[in-house]
Amino acid sequence: MNSFEKYEKMISLEPFHDRSEMPIMPMMLATYGSLGDVSQKDILAPDPDNWIRAIENTIAKIGKPDVSMAMCPLDTTFVMGLPVRIPGRELGDNDLYQFVETPYFEDPSEYDRIMGMSWEYWYGEYIMRIQNPPFTSPEQLGQRFGQLGANMGKTIGYLISRGIVPDMESATGPIFDTLSMIRTMAEFTYDLYDEPEKIIDLIRKYQPIEDQKAVGMMKASGGRKLGIFAMRSSATFISPAMFEEIVWPTLKASILTYHEAGLISVLHADGNWLPMLKYFTELPKGCMHIELDGDTKMQEAYDILQGYQSIRGDVPATMLAYGTADEVAAYSEELVQMGMKGGFMLGSGCEVPLNAKVENVKAMMDVLK
Repeated sequence: MNSFEKYEKMISLEPFHDRSEMPIMPMMLATYGSLGDVSQKDILAPDPDNWIRAIENTIAKIGKPDVSMAMCPLDTTFVMGLPVRIPGRELGDNDLYQFVETPYFEDPSEYDRIMGMSWEYWYGEYIMRIQNPPFTSPEQLGQRFGQLGANMGKTIGYLISRGIVPDMESATGPIFDTLSMIRTMAEFTYDLYDEPEKIIDLIRKYQPIEDQKAVGMMKASGGRKLGIFAMRSSATFISPAMFEEIVWPTLKASILTYHEAGLISVLHADGNWLPMLKYFTELPKGCMHIELDGDTKMQEAYDILQGYQSIRGDVPATMLAYGTADEVAAYSEELVQMGMKGGFMLGSGCEVPLNAKVENVKAMMDVLK
């Protein structure tokens, strides 16, 4: 089976008859630079050519993955929606980029301002102001998104030419999670207790509009897999009760909107999602793929979601950096045995760390041979 066939079998939740049918994705962004002998400064260039070269160099060392990230590092740092320190600019040439999470607004009355001017305009104003140097016109912002689309198209074209499945063709950040980063986790948590109605009203009014924009963007590009970066909706950040009351109604509606448009939702689920996973069994089977890291117990997650939604994980970053190849191989083997009933992609727990040992990443790749 080629990588595209493996991916389709995984999404459709069919059991694997042989381990070679299971897809693998070592999630790598900056790590393609460290493993591929290209500096962090160079892989964060405005175009993805250096990053593509780093991917090719890494494949020569560890083997070809079935699935890979498709958005280059500089564009990824841009769409995260936080001020960022860039290697070669504020940092050393081989340092990892750094997000700077500081409160963008101090007064919860800003939620009233967002309601009045719309999320789209408020967020555009915010994104322009946090650039270094700040953008001075909406045209600059439009050009930046245009460049992002061109870069992603180039990377997707490269991946497909190498027989590798792009992990997603576009991505979106739910308003809830985006606000948590902009306001900062601590202040946003206070707001959830002090003024939850303002946040609930805001996301319920504007999230459906953002969902339709995401569908239109995917239709225009011909893409099928839409990333959802709900990174502040786990039990690591909010209580299960808050998830049920505030997050789940709009997140469920978003995923159903994408499903009805023929899209697959790829939920990047950092943190502990175990208390939340039962909700995803309410959705149409196979409508989404959930990327879990080491904070969610994989066996328990698989037991909950098997036959409902596919998952990916979860070789820990610490093991890839500080463990041995034998330890990585043994841990990966346990995951493979668990996932043979279907709906599972072997991979790293979130991103492979910058200091991962090449022999450890290769050990994870080789376990499916």
